[in-house]
Amino acid sequence: MSTTWAAEACDHRYDPNSGALITYLTCSAHTSINIYCEQPYTSPDGNRIAILRKADVSFDPYWSLLVADLTTLKVTMIARGVQDVCNAAWSGLLICSMDDGQLLQVNLETLATEKLALPPKVLPRTATLSVSPDQRYIAFARLVLDTPPIIEIVVLDLETQEQKVVLRHPELVNSHLQFNPIHGRDLMVQHNRGAKMAADGSIEADIGPEGATHFIIDRDGSNQRELACGVPHTSASTGHSNFVADTGRVAWTGTWNLSDGALDPKHPQGNLFTAGPDDLEATVFPAPEHRFTHVNVSRCGRYFICDSMPPSMFDADRVLNNAALVIGNLATGKHRILVSDIGGPSGGGQHTHAHAYLTADNRSVIYNAPTLGGATQVCAARVPDGFLEALG
Repeated sequence: MSTTWAAEACDHRYDPNSGALITYLTCSAHTSINIYCEQPYTSPDGNRIAILRKADVSFDPYWSLLVADLTTLKVTMIARGVQDVCNAAWSGLLICSMDDGQLLQVNLETLATEKLALPPKVLPRTATLSVSPDQRYIAFARLVLDTPPIIEIVVLDLETQEQKVVLRHPELVNSHLQFNPIHGRDLMVQHNRGAKMAADGSIEADIGPEGATHFIIDRDGSNQRELACGVPHTSASTGHSNFVADTGRVAWTGTWNLSDGALDPKHPQGNLFTAGPDDLEATVFPAPEHRFTHVNVSRCGRYFICDSMPPSMFDADRVLNNAALVIGNLATGKHRILVSDIGGPSGGGQHTHAHAYLTADNRSVIYNAPTLGGATQVCAARVPDGFLEALG
């Protein structure tokens, strides 16, 4: 297959805190993003990543899919007309839902593409997908206009073409489905408690006063397991969560008081939590100086990477405090800043969020670098030698 590679990347700086070399992998006038952080879109060897790009991030309906090579620092165009992308973390196999309703599988290592067979009209046009590590099952949510409207969680078997409704609930308006990225037997589901839909399916309230939580079900919908996540155990989940490898545990970030930056009084030590289905209480990661938002747990399950805002959005001179990226060791409780300033606050439009993740080899952190006066770009921060070892 003939492939055209373009040289867009440029080394930008060494971080003054960690010494990490930060490279801009893209520099187009269009917006480029690294896709969502919880299922990292990277090859098993950590050398290639997926990137989405569009000209008008607010009003263009479809993306272009690019692949960036971290060894050559070049990018190549794979497909246009992409609606959404999913993958099993670090597998190197992407599944794209396309503008024609088809599914396209892409191999990051070989760049080979394949159209996947689908039952007619099985996927909603705006379906957000999650795929199992063996590439056999796809999970998605769809709206059913019953009285009242309800959300169905559906698992599609790509081998047999059978689809099964595994869960129905009126409050799963942002179900945020995640297959366990190691074994794929479990699905994590986000529950926006108190969400309400109008008769036509439009959302009247995306969440209620109890806030969001997460739970786990088997792939067939059985064995629902609650987590000590959200009220009354912790502050409400921000909605950002991640399986901790194949341990059965989940990591998530909790909300804090946006008006004064105060952490939840129940957990003044920090707002990053882990818990398994058998835990009566969540374990808090001690980092009271940080306000963590988006979380990614490494393939090995040992480390996490989060974007962090200081307790105050603005400093004493009313200058905006931009987000930092922090790596921590879930076992030792040690953490350190890898990137002191991503170039923006990691808030506002989704394309401006850092969505940082570790590549499969833990050698690089891929993140979005928002620029308030221009398009978001995708960056790679190289983890310095000895950085992770120092965390234990």
